[in-house]
Parts: sequence; structure tokens; C-alpha cells
Amino acid sequence: MRSLGRIPRLRIPAPPVSEPRGFALPSVMLTLLLVSLMAAGGFFITWIDGQSARAFARSTEAFYVAESGLATAIALAEMPNPSVPPVTLGAGTATVSFERLIELRPGEAVYRAQSLGRVVHGGATFERSVGQLLWVAGPPRVPGALVLVGSAGGTPPKGTITGLGTSGGACPQQPSPVAGVAYWGGPAPAPDSLLTISGSPADRRLPADASVAAETGIRWTELVASWGPRPDAVVPPDPWPSPGADSSYTRISGAAALGAGSSGRGALVVEGNLTLNDGFGWRGLILVGGALILNGDVSIQGSVASGLAGGAGVAADFGGHRIDLRFSACAVAAAAERLTAPAAAIPGTWYEVW
Repeated sequence: MRSLGRIPRLRIPAPPVSEPRGFALPSVMLTLLLVSLMAAGGFFITWIDGQSARAFARSTEAFYVAESGLATAIALAEMPNPSVPPVTLGAGTATVSFERLIELRPGEAVYRAQSLGRVVHGGATFERSVGQLLWVAGPPRVPGALVLVGSAGGTPPKGTITGLGTSGGACPQQPSPVAGVAYWGGPAPAPDSLLTISGSPADRRLPADASVAAETGIRWTELVASWGPRPDAVVPPDPWPSPGADSSYTRISGAAALGAGSSGRGALVVEGNLTLNDGFGWRGLILVGGALILNGDVSIQGSVASGLAGGAGVAADFGGHRIDLRFSACAVAAAAERLTAPAAAIPGTWYEVW
């Protein structure tokens, strides 16, 4: 019998080796933890960005509050002691401080103005501080009831010139009393039986090298320039202001002749010669670039200065008419306030404090 050979044995496959039980759960939990951490990190970064954006916005708001305080300082600063009340803008407040750096001349100095802007939001306070150097000048002040730059002319007037004001210290912006007549050049009008001059002293001769601007604070070129103090009326072309206008500033281009119908109060600036006709009355300050000419009887409470433009051969020609000129510190102070040059920021000096 023939052998069929060796019959191969069928191998029974071994059962698969099972993975350790419980491994999938930690993997899933680890994955969820990583995803949660990533999400939390994203939320945290978003929160940080939001906080930074809000802090930047509040800081920017404080910056603009500080800038508003600085702008207010430029608009309001005046000699002799510039100060600005706290400026409130929205939720912020600006506090402005001034430091005098150098005095250029009496009534004119350079100050450092620094504005601290503060914004309070919730429990946080945001601050920014900016500053700038400012040129600050005071209002014009007068050394006499009548101020003459140049010769006093020939014939003196009749009447009264007095620098002995009755307001005492009620208006400290202006010195009181003052000289009856303060003058450069000379001679001053001589008192006689027809003219009484009184003051502290009666007449005061100022040295030839004494600056008019330094003695009076009147910077004539700046006063009549386009960038100077803004008048309420420029005549012409504007009409003459109402007689009842209080503490107005009227400027006359060229020469002028004024009488009873032009009486008023405040500050009057005449670029050329000024002729005062019979019946003219004024309360305040009159500044004349050229000559002062009396062509009638006049009455003035305050102060008159003439010859301020320089080069005038005659600063005053009285012509023998009657004048009643009585110094008033309060009348001059109210008028001079309108002639105060605004503070000016010195270019290139703006800075921020970090």
C-alpha cells in the first residue's frame, strides 16, 4: 500500500494578546486636559489683551486730559502769578503747575507749565503728564496819570493832573498812587496857577535809556500787530462802539479826532495822533502812538500815554485847553486786562514726563 506521505498539521492560531486594560481612559483625560489648558491659555491671552487695550485707552484718555490742561494754561496764564484751576474733562482732571525759569524784563517771563492728567476708572488710576515752556506777559501798567514819550509841547493845559487815585489797594494789578506826569525827554508841563499837578511824585523823569516796554509793559509793536490782543472794534471800518460798552478795546488806525460823541470807557489805542475836542470824556486807558493834542476841555479817569510809536517830534500838544485827568487804578486795571497779550508756547519745548 502506497503511503500518502506526511500529513501537515494545521496550526491553531494563538489568541490575540490583549492590551492592558484601562489605558484609553488616561489618554482621553490627558487629551482633554491639554485641550482645556490650551483653551484656558487662549482665554487668558485674550483677557490680557483686553486689559492692555483698556489700560491703553484709559492712558490715552489721561494724555488728552493733560493736553487740555496745557491748552488751558496757554489760554489763561497771566502775570504776575499765573495759575489755572483744575480742568475737568469727562472722567478725568488736569492739574497745572507753573515754574518761573527766567524773567526777561519786568512783567515778562518764561515759565515751565506742566499738566498732570488723571483718569480714575474702577479702582485703577491712570496718569499722563505733559509740559511746555511758555512766554507770559502781564497787563500794561502805567507810571503816571499822564505818560509822555518825548517832548511835552509848548503851552501847558489848564486844569488838574493827579496820580493820587482814590481806590487805594482795591485793584492791585496797577500800582497806586503814581506820578502825576511821567516822561521821557522833557521838559514836563510846568505847574502854574492854571495847572495843578500832584502825584507820587508830582512829576517823574525817566532815564533816557529806560525801556518804555520795561517801565510800562506796553509793547507797542506787538499791541498793534495782527497777532496782538484782539480789539472789539477797529475804527475804521467798524463803527464806534456803544457808549455803554464796558471794558471794551477800541483801536483806531491812523490819526483820530474825538469829541463828546466819542466818549466811552475801556482801552483806546490810537496808532497815529489823537486830537481831543471839547466835551470828550473817558474812563480807562488811552494809548497814543503819536501826539496828544487838546482842542477843547476834556475829562479822563484813568491814564493817558502818548508818543509810544517812537519818532514823534511832539508827544503832547496841550494848547492851553482845560484838562481834568485823574488817575484811577481800577479803571486802568479793567482796561489793561483787555490789552494783555496771551501767553505763547515756545516752539520746540513740548515734552512728556515718563
